[in-house]
Amino acid sequence: MLNKSLILQQTSLQERNVGYQPPRLAPHSQTSMGRLLIDELQQAASLVDFKEMLNRSAALTKFAKQLPTSAILLDDLKVMVKGDTLHCLLAIETLAVIEDESVNALLVECLAHTDASVRRQVTWKLSERNLVAPALPQLVQQLCLGGIDTMHAHQTLYHWAKSEPQIVSATIINALTAHGDVLMRARLVDLLGTLRGTKVNAILARLAADHNETVSVRLAAISAMGCRIGPFDDLLRQLKRQDSDIGAYASLALNDQKMLHSSALPRPDGGLRVCQLVLANVDKTLSAGGCGETGGVASLLVSLGDALARQPSIDQVLTLGLGSVEDAVNNLSAPINTPQPYRIITAGDDMRPMNSANAWEHLPVLKRSIQRCIGHFGAIDLIHLRMLDAATFAAADVAHNMAIPICFSFAPDPQNTVHALHAGGQLSRSAFVDADAQSNLWFRARMLEQMGRSVSHVALFPQPKCKLLLQDIRKDLRQHKQQSVTIAEGIDIQLIRQAAEQYAETKPHETKGVIADLAQNIAASRRHLPLLLSVGRFHPVKGMDRIAAAWAADPLLYNACNLVMVGGNLNHPSAVEKTVMEAIDSAMPVSDHRRAGVILMGGRPRADIAQLMVATMLGCADFWAPGGIYVDGARKEEFGLALIEALATGLVVVAPSTGGPSTYVDNDHTGILVDPEQDLGQAIHRGFALVEHAGRRLTAQNMVAQHYAIDTMAEKLASLYQTVRDKP
Repeated sequence: MLNKSLILQQTSLQERNVGYQPPRLAPHSQTSMGRLLIDELQQAASLVDFKEMLNRSAALTKFAKQLPTSAILLDDLKVMVKGDTLHCLLAIETLAVIEDESVNALLVECLAHTDASVRRQVTWKLSERNLVAPALPQLVQQLCLGGIDTMHAHQTLYHWAKSEPQIVSATIINALTAHGDVLMRARLVDLLGTLRGTKVNAILARLAADHNETVSVRLAAISAMGCRIGPFDDLLRQLKRQDSDIGAYASLALNDQKMLHSSALPRPDGGLRVCQLVLANVDKTLSAGGCGETGGVASLLVSLGDALARQPSIDQVLTLGLGSVEDAVNNLSAPINTPQPYRIITAGDDMRPMNSANAWEHLPVLKRSIQRCIGHFGAIDLIHLRMLDAATFAAADVAHNMAIPICFSFAPDPQNTVHALHAGGQLSRSAFVDADAQSNLWFRARMLEQMGRSVSHVALFPQPKCKLLLQDIRKDLRQHKQQSVTIAEGIDIQLIRQAAEQYAETKPHETKGVIADLAQNIAASRRHLPLLLSVGRFHPVKGMDRIAAAWAADPLLYNACNLVMVGGNLNHPSAVEKTVMEAIDSAMPVSDHRRAGVILMGGRPRADIAQLMVATMLGCADFWAPGGIYVDGARKEEFGLALIEALATGLVVVAPSTGGPSTYVDNDHTGILVDPEQDLGQAIHRGFALVEHAGRRLTAQNMVAQHYAIDTMAEKLASLYQTVRDKP
């Protein structure tokens, strides 16, 4: 038996040095090492240690690639696949790199697994193998499901089509003939539109022109035609005349055709031209914060774009966000010579709308849309990507194809999700699998690793583990010229200061705007109480319903303060917003007496939110008392811009201990950090007890001014971006 410490030393060297070639081990030694690596992976699974599961799985997969024969690992991996869902999910990553016919049969069998995480994992990992014909029918089923299932199947089938175009095309065309469901057909056409061949061209043209075909299918075909070489111009011009999504998509496709046949726009001389994007509506007037998908990051990009454009080294900041197809068409004629131009990325239609949850399935259209916006704007020096979402996935591919350097905001969101489960005492094998099915933890963690290894510039979140994680995933790269800087996100402090000055000058009877709206909604019997304020999207991850439930469950709390929640489109809520509203109603029905103490303000402009924060702290004579506090009900918060704004105002904050807040909230002084398993209501009581804490307000405000101002963030980013020009 090979000495275990020697095996561990060799494995460690192998991980640290991509050029290291292990000595040729005897078969029995290879078997021992393989079993040791599998044992370590299984031990990590038994502890539900996410970091070790990722690392051990990667080490085992690397080892499997170098083996002369698959028999050494195959029997043990087959046992793992037959085990519970977590073991099956882990085994697939290594099985996918083993060249053996019996593995094909095993992977095809996994496509029928009862758990979505396993089906997604094998669908994704099949892209690393040559075409497996028996898998085609089930991959088509995955393609038709929607969301990330569609994306994984799309990527694998697209990869296989590079070597076997006729087989894949025939499979999709046959499925299109067999399926009558509108959404399924649209997803099939999305893939068909990325495949080569004159036959495909003819089918796309036929579908686009067919008035008996559903709109979603026609739009998928029209969008695809814009980026293909073919005789499409006459048809697209005819379709453009229609006053509908058909006409709008045809206009975009004609623009894409024009770009396809023209040379790239020359890059203007001068400072840097950078691009930033977010998978949300970018409200450039900052007037609809908290509605739908318009959250903190979308608002940040508006303020940040302005601040970046003020930097001497930067000429222009192109900001991309979601919008309607009509907005995208109109945007093409908007001027491009302003300091911060905005462009619209768009996908979907009324029957098949795109949102943050299902955006993965719209990947082909997202890529075309991002490429269109950048191509119309002209050459850019760098694109800044944030979030581990479909927009980053699509934009990274576009940037690679256009040879554009990428700056990535590196934040371990999947790891923080698992940490929150662990901190809440909820982390078990089944809980991890459920979280993976909900949040795609494994895939996004691997995506984070890939971004960390491949991008030229990294903006690290100011969390100690971020730098350590980046070092860990890059430890086997001997040469990698990558610029990385820790940069905190920032807020517009001037907006807070202006709100405070205006509020101080306003007499109680002169209140107007959002303050008057709030005053009118405070019940007469409760006008002696301070406010408990929270601002955020009405999305389950933001915890607005959790705040309402904690407040309603504690008589001392609901008798001590009024709960004010800012966010959500109350008149026309999205499906996700309805879910949160229903949860709030479940905690306290509308007829419940406690409801008199709850005020839902809906989404509000950033200036209104600044006023509400100031008013929460200072009070409003005859309507509410001073000494209110701010609460964030999320179980984890990657950063928390609204928390920073509250601290800048001088409010005590109650914030999750997981993620970013622990780096800037001074626990038991400027705020209260709440572990996921702790009672949120008790934490809020502790927060109110801090209001008169000596020096608290000045400490918080100075901290924000020194480290979290938007201009400070912009200055650091501009310095990081400038290194693009410094490269030889």
